[in-house]
Formats: sequence, C-alpha cells, structure tokens
Amino acid sequence: MENPTLSLQKNILWNSAGSFIYLFFQWLISYLVARLLGFENAGIFSLAISISSAAFAFAIYGVRGYQVSDASKKYSDKSYVIARLVTCLLSIVGCSVYLALNNYGLYTISCITLYLMFKMSEAYVDVYHGIIQRSMRMDYIGKSFILRGVVCNLLFILTAISTKNLLLSIGILALSSFTLIFIYDYRKVNLFYERSEGTSRKKIYSLLLECLVMSIPRISLESIKGSEILGIYASIAIPAAVIQVLAGYIFSPMLTIFAEHVNQKLYKKFYHLLFKTILYISLASVVIIIGGIIFGRLGLVILFGQGISSYTYLFLPILFISSLTALSWFIGLMLTVLREFKGLIIASVTSLAICYFGSSLFILHFGINGTSLILIVALVVQIVIMSIFMAMRLKKYNAEYNRER
Repeated sequence: MENPTLSLQKNILWNSAGSFIYLFFQWLISYLVARLLGFENAGIFSLAISISSAAFAFAIYGVRGYQVSDASKKYSDKSYVIARLVTCLLSIVGCSVYLALNNYGLYTISCITLYLMFKMSEAYVDVYHGIIQRSMRMDYIGKSFILRGVVCNLLFILTAISTKNLLLSIGILALSSFTLIFIYDYRKVNLFYERSEGTSRKKIYSLLLECLVMSIPRISLESIKGSEILGIYASIAIPAAVIQVLAGYIFSPMLTIFAEHVNQKLYKKFYHLLFKTILYISLASVVIIIGGIIFGRLGLVILFGQGISSYTYLFLPILFISSLTALSWFIGLMLTVLREFKGLIIASVTSLAICYFGSSLFILHFGINGTSLILIVALVVQIVIMSIFMAMRLKKYNAEYNRER
C-alpha cells in the first residue's frame, strides 16, 4: 500500500489538532477530579501524575527525538520498539521500588500503579508514532490522539461521575488506552514498519547508551505540604502545562526537517529554521504571560471557584515555567539532532541536581511558590548550558563544512 508523505504544514496541523484535543481532555479529567472529588483526591491524582510522569520520562528515554532524526537509519524499527519495551519495564520496576520505600497508603499506591500503567501505554505508543513520523504521515498520529483523547477520557469521566471512585476511573483509563492502541495504532504502524531489518542485543544496548539523557519538586511539595496543597498547586498549573506540552507537539514535526538539513549539510536552512522557531516560542511566551497577567485570576476562579482565589498568585510563575520548558525542550531536541549528547547530559544532570537538592529548601522558605522558583532556576541553568554546547557544536560543523569546500 502506497503512503505518500504529507507537507510539513499538514503534519503540524494534524499533530497539533490531535494533541490539542488529547490535552484538553487530560486537563478536563484533572479539573473534574478537583471539582467533583475534592482537593484531597485531586492531590492523590496529581501525585499519581507526578510519580508516573517521572517513570514516563525514563520510559521514553529521550528516544523519540533521536528516532525521528535518525535520517541515516542507524538503528532499525525493531531496535527502537524493543528498546522501548526495555525502558518501560525498567520504569515499572523503578516506580515499584520507590512506592515500596515510601509511606503512602494502599489506596494512593493503587491509584499511582494504575496511572503508571496508563503512562506506559503512552510511552509504548510513542515509539510507534516515531516510526510513523519519520515517514511524515502524522495525520495517523493526530487521529490516534483524537481517538484516545475522546474515548479514554470520556470513559474516565463517566466512571468518575457514576461511581465517585478515583481508583476505578483510572483503571478504566488505562485499560481503554491499551485497547485502542492495539486496535488502531498497531494496525497503522504496520504500514511503515520495516520488518526486514533485524537487531541484536548489542544494537539495543548501543541505542540505549546513545540516548542516555537525564517532578521531583512536586513530590517534595507533597511530602512537605500534604496532598490537598499539592492538589491546589496542580489545579492552577493545569492550564499552563497544557500550553507547554502543546508547544512541544506543534514543533515536533519539524525535527525530521532539522535532521535532513544537518544530514545534507544545509546549514543556512538549519540556522534560518532554528532562529525562526526560537522567535516564535519567544513571541508566544510573551503573549501567554501578558494574557495570564490580565485574565489569570478571573479564569482560575471561573474554573475552580472562589476557593482557589487565595492561591492565584501561583499562576504567573507557572507561566514562566511553561515558557522556559518549551524553550528548553526545543534546544534539547536540537542537541539530539546535532548528536551533542555530552552537553545534553551535563545540562540535564545539573538541572536535576538543582531540583533535588534545592526543592525542600525553596518550598520551606517560599511556601508553595518555592516549587515554581526552584524549577525556574533549574530551567534557566539548563537552557544556558545547552545553548553553549549547541553553539560549540554548530561552530564545529561549520568549520568542517568550510574545510570540505
């Protein structure tokens, strides 16, 4: 079956539309948990999201950016799929150990475990989407997001409304996600999956080693302030988080183009697209922050009621975090395209260390806003380090290109 590629604009449109619908429903279920089940259940749900998101971050392992920018096809599709199975399994084991070492109640542990399974479904389908994206057919990815966003989250909402049971609702969410991935995504990826290419343990190890790139603050906040305060913070953070993640999905289709420019040594086109993208991120950030200053308090009260009004001061720093995260995400992916893993690792480890050692101190000193302030510090440091390494790598490529000419 012939599958002609789509234009960059159509790929961005489909990916953005699907991602927006998916993220809207993700926001909606978090909103409904806070409104219908109370801030304590919202705190448990947010804790499940935070811990599972940390496991998810390890499970995806930075491979997607490497995968879609693998223009020379150094690794086979099978290598990427098996590597993802390995990292998902390791994430589950690591999360299980973490839960065993912490004093959470049985109900909270059960909610976290089921939500972890849901996040592993997202991690697994991500490697399928990488295969599809490399063929520039992100219309299939957009449709997958729409299908899972609507069906899985509506089932969650209906279960939550009818049973008032968070645990059962999360279980339905995870089960329906895996089911739809098998029904839809597995069938679509087979249109592009190159089965003739083999793999080996050495290849899997090599891939994982190359992609070795390193919600601690939220977990610290929960242990210091309790689940209800975490639920309030998470509820305020939802609108900003949606913007942040959506920005990532909008720019994701461009990775293949960036990789082709580098592979073909079209550095002028690479620079032009790089600076244009950073400009768009900066302009969007300014608009979002101004909007937050003007409408943030009113919007949060409309969404969550007067009970949230005492905490609306948290919103502006969270908007700064979203903007910095979008920029950090993009620069990090550029380092992946340029295969500058040393800089990526140094920046990630430094940022992680700042969060780990500074979270408790900042939260105790600045209150709930300490969570945002420590993340802002960590992100700024991370962006500066990554930018330095990106400039050095581009300078090296330019020198090599000029010598060849």
